[in-house]
Amino acid sequence: MVYLMVHVSNRVMLGILIALAVLGAIVYAISLPEVTVEKTGLWLKPFLDYIEKEYDPKWISETNIGQYPSEAHVSNAPWISYNKSYCASTCLQMVAYKYDIREPVEYFNFLMSFTYGASMEVFNSFAFFIPGSDPLPGFKQASKYLGLHYHFLVTGDKKLFLDMCKYLVSQDKPVILPVDAGKLYNLTYPAPHFVLLVGYRGEKFYIYEPVLREEKFSLDEEGVEFSKEAIVEAARVFNEVFHLPWKYSLIYFTKAGRPVKDLKPLLRKNGELQVGFKYFIICTGAKAIETLANYTAQGKINLEEQMFGIHLAMVSRFDNAKFLKTRFSDNKLVVEVASKLEEAAKIYEQILELMRNGITPHEREQIVNLLFQAAKCEEDAGKLLIKASLHE
Repeated sequence: MVYLMVHVSNRVMLGILIALAVLGAIVYAISLPEVTVEKTGLWLKPFLDYIEKEYDPKWISETNIGQYPSEAHVSNAPWISYNKSYCASTCLQMVAYKYDIREPVEYFNFLMSFTYGASMEVFNSFAFFIPGSDPLPGFKQASKYLGLHYHFLVTGDKKLFLDMCKYLVSQDKPVILPVDAGKLYNLTYPAPHFVLLVGYRGEKFYIYEPVLREEKFSLDEEGVEFSKEAIVEAARVFNEVFHLPWKYSLIYFTKAGRPVKDLKPLLRKNGELQVGFKYFIICTGAKAIETLANYTAQGKINLEEQMFGIHLAMVSRFDNAKFLKTRFSDNKLVVEVASKLEEAAKIYEQILELMRNGITPHEREQIVNLLFQAAKCEEDAGKLLIKASLHE
């Protein structure tokens, strides 16, 4: 069963879903030349433009679906899972392994920019802190470095969706499915999630779950069995909550060439995400953490509802630091980045300890100061990453 590290209320998780969608649209909108609030319908058209450009969706056609047998299972793809909320990057890790790319999950977090940067959105009394980036464009970004072709297929037709899933699996292609784990696992709250579809038999589907209480690496397992109705409903709700212009979606990859070894362009990209910016109600990167601190000090948010984001920030910064320190061990600037991220992670750890049994006024004051310290560490890490990208 899916294992969520921290209990998340309905309101918070739904807010996270909406926040990720809105954030991407605004980031895209303000990157356009001569954009002003007066000149653009900021909340709809930029969102649609963003998903068209960054997700690169292709509509499923019946002519693209060949015949498939009554049952099939993907070969040479391992079942990998962690007790961390790295569902998207872990799915990519499983796919990459099939194509003989053996790398730790932190490598895929880096390629996807999945655990770099942050966002903070405030809607009236609701506040949502997310220590990472939209994973769907991350799949596309990572594919270029993995030597893979990225395919994002969408449809409003249930039968086409199911037929394409079965056809791809029958062609020995694992399929990454964006789903609502709330529907899939009968949780009491919505939970955006990614799973890897690896097999089917008649009306049953088999998936590899990437987030489990115990870590897992296993070859030749059938996977967790679900009815086709459960898969369809979980896929539909994911797209419905994000207000995407389709009902069902799937991702798969095909071999394109050799992996790219030069990761320097991603140093700059991830550095910019770390530094972030502030634009109306949206704050990203270090600015997001500063905003979290300010709103906590002003008593405008319920800090306890941000525990999921703070916990994920702690875990991901420790892991990012470990990856950068080992992968770029000969780059002094990047090693310094790792130290800054470790420092931030330890600060988040202190905050979580202060929040463990409720928060007194004095503890709230301590948390505010710690958040400002963490923001400084995150910003310094970002600036150093950008600087490192400019040096040979």
